[in-house]
Amino acid sequence: MRVLMVAPPGAGKGTQGALIATHFGMPHISTGELLRDHVARQTALGQAVREHLERGELVPDQIVLDMLREAMIAAKAAGGGFVLDGIPRNMPQARAAYQMGCELDMTADVALHLQADDGELVRRLLARAALEHRSDDTADIIAQRLALYYEVTSPIVSWYRDRGILVSVDAMRSAQEVGREILAALEAMRSLLDYVPAQARHSVDLTGLGEAFGATGSPAGTSD
Repeated sequence: MRVLMVAPPGAGKGTQGALIATHFGMPHISTGELLRDHVARQTALGQAVREHLERGELVPDQIVLDMLREAMIAAKAAGGGFVLDGIPRNMPQARAAYQMGCELDMTADVALHLQADDGELVRRLLARAALEHRSDDTADIIAQRLALYYEVTSPIVSWYRDRGILVSVDAMRSAQEVGREILAALEAMRSLLDYVPAQARHSVDLTGLGEAFGATGSPAGTSD
């Protein structure tokens, strides 16, 4: 199974991505971790990343995509499954990642969309900033990050919905509740992937499932 995560800051994608990877025994490809690893190992890509970071610039898409290709080739050799966390962040990245997946026969089966209210996302991010003693995650900066996410990510969500691979989950509950729902949904879908052609698949909205069954769990404490 191949899963990519789509979620605003604070929705818990890192936590849930790690859970999915562990449960299914497949690589958790985090672009943030890839960047840090290449910098630490002082690879050619790492040197390029360091230069951009030292100048206070965003890492160009092509550098991130080159790292992603390397990780996806390794994932294919390891069995073909993956959880992708941190990309795509914009439509050009989404299209490039899809093209890469087509070339490697590694396109995503599921685009997992974690949804949470802005107020809860801000609460989680401020709590994390206080816990980690970070002065850069203020309420104003968090608001800017969320605004940017909605501006560039909304078309991505619609694109995955049109492809029939979007699975939307309510991330307002505890991490344990959200994780159980995600794993149950993915387990159910895994058995169908070999029998339902990609063009015949439909997006799934699970955001009302907890309410339908009377769930009253407290908001999740994760902030990835």
